[in-house]
Amino acid sequence: MSLERSDRMRFRMLLTAIFVCFNSICTVTTAQDGGPIIVGQREKLKAFELESLHVSIEAYWRSRLNDSTDALGVNTKTTENIFRETFTIGGEGFIGDPNLLKLDLSLSLRLAQEDIDSSDSVDSSRTSETISEYDASAVLLQRSNTPLTLYSRRSQVLLSRQFSESLDSISTEHGARLLLNADFMSNQFQIFHREQIQTGRFFGTDSDIVQDSFAWQGRVKPLGGHRFWWDYTLSNIDESGQILTANSFIRHDVFVNHTYDFGTTSQHSIRSSFRLFKETGNFPVNRVRLDETLRLEHSKDFETKYTYMFDQQTRSLSEQTNHRGVASFRHDLFDSLTTTGQVGSSIFMLSEGSFESRQYFFDLGTKYQKIVPHGLFNASVNMNYNHQDDGERGSSIFITDESHTFGASGFVVLSRRNIVASSITVTDQAGIVTYLEGADYTLRILSDSIEVRRSLGGSISAGQTVLITYQIGPEPENTTDTLGFGATVRYRIVDGPLKGLSPYLRYRDQSQDRSTIGFVPFTGNDFNDFIFGLDYDIGKISMTAEHQIHDSTLSPFNSTRLEGRYTNRISNRSAVSISAYYLNTDRTQEDLQTQIANLTARWTAKHGDQLRSTLVGTYRREEDSGGSNSDAYEVVFDLNWRHRQTLLYCSLRHSFLTGDSRESTSQTFTFGAKREF
Repeated sequence: MSLERSDRMRFRMLLTAIFVCFNSICTVTTAQDGGPIIVGQREKLKAFELESLHVSIEAYWRSRLNDSTDALGVNTKTTENIFRETFTIGGEGFIGDPNLLKLDLSLSLRLAQEDIDSSDSVDSSRTSETISEYDASAVLLQRSNTPLTLYSRRSQVLLSRQFSESLDSISTEHGARLLLNADFMSNQFQIFHREQIQTGRFFGTDSDIVQDSFAWQGRVKPLGGHRFWWDYTLSNIDESGQILTANSFIRHDVFVNHTYDFGTTSQHSIRSSFRLFKETGNFPVNRVRLDETLRLEHSKDFETKYTYMFDQQTRSLSEQTNHRGVASFRHDLFDSLTTTGQVGSSIFMLSEGSFESRQYFFDLGTKYQKIVPHGLFNASVNMNYNHQDDGERGSSIFITDESHTFGASGFVVLSRRNIVASSITVTDQAGIVTYLEGADYTLRILSDSIEVRRSLGGSISAGQTVLITYQIGPEPENTTDTLGFGATVRYRIVDGPLKGLSPYLRYRDQSQDRSTIGFVPFTGNDFNDFIFGLDYDIGKISMTAEHQIHDSTLSPFNSTRLEGRYTNRISNRSAVSISAYYLNTDRTQEDLQTQIANLTARWTAKHGDQLRSTLVGTYRREEDSGGSNSDAYEVVFDLNWRHRQTLLYCSLRHSFLTGDSRESTSQTFTFGAKREF
């Protein structure tokens, strides 16, 4: 339908008004950023201007040999040669004005030739492909209160895994990010599409994760003691591949936080946080959590804290609700004696069978510090009591996303009774990658716990933090009373001939009474635990020697731990570091003895102003009387030479792994040259 003449006139006037307002805003913004407004003068916009430009060419060759024999004696030998030639061009510039549209561009074009010859294939594989890598972003009105960023990036890198083959990792992401700044509040909105592909050439380690997400972060600027912020992410994720369970799911993750500081000097605070998590797919879960924390500083030496937590989780088979309240205090006396205590209770409810568990507990402890001749004396004493009434539970309880870190020992312990081993799921911290039992980790079931051990050559790296979800099986109605006492003593020598020596002793005693209705009583976990050891820091060397005697009614053991670290910067051009770890655990009840030894040495050096080298060697041995043994070592040598804009580099990597499931040897040689212009 056509507009009448009067309507057309009003429409034109509206467009004119919008244009004038937009032009005025742009003029004021430019004036605020660059100086005063000059009437009648405006800087000319430029169609395009390049502020910087960088160009490089690179040639790369990698030769790799893998020789693997599985538990059945089947041998597979594979050789691979990859040649890559890369041309990269990038720069920074703008369209119109740096504040109008700022550009940052980088583009790499790569030609790759690949030659693979495997003993389990009749024909060798020879391929050629063109690979592109890029990183491009454009920022619109970057100095305004509403900058908009559009970006797209793609990268392809080679990931080295300890004692195992390398992975080709391709990551692609496209997205947009909008920032809205105001006097009292800031918001950031982001949408992106991400795809992560990892390919292992030899052992079937392909994985593909596709993610589409919308994210919204907001923050209210402090006003009258109030601080308020939130974070919401909506994701659609698809997982597939040989090392991932095929799964498609939608995830909502909302987190809201509010903090209020009050008092004459804002010495008190109350903090409220709320989280809503919902995920569909093969393992659907809904979770709602509320946390309230009130902190009161009554004086410089005395403060109290009151917390309440509500957590509800709904899964396909069950719904569980948890309420927990705790009141605690802290008192400092003479800067040398600190006393802490807490009292609280919790109620846990499970929908299946109307299960309910009530818990009451208190904890009281004190820490003492005193300067003594030649050193510092520290002591602490702690006493705790816990009473727990559990109704009859005919179904399992889910423990969700319990965080654990794989340290030098290579394993973590799930210290709970009646864990359903088949229910254990291990993921990365983001909860996206699910690791496989047997390939990435193994389980060892003990009488009162389960050990989760990372597999050498698997996808879980040393020092990595993971999330573990598992079930606890059904139990009859029971009551548990636990009384514990602990003490720690440490004397650190700070001067004299024994400077750096620090002997310590830790003692823990627990008495536990577990009774059931209509069943034979459970065996309580009574134990005496002694740990005595020495820390010694002398110059560039740090050492620890520790022995533990754990006398328990459930799973007694004795263990010895030795650890040493040496770091020395020999000169401005050379540095060396060595770390060693040894753990011997003897589980007397299971008649199981385990030994773990790990040694890593690193040497870095500068040879003149142009040449640098790095040599790293790692050896690890795991063995136990149950017949689960493995040996692994790896040596990596890197050499880099740079002269002005020319770079030459090479790398030699050799690894060997032998264990119950397979024996493999891998050698990789890499050489490359790069020239920048």
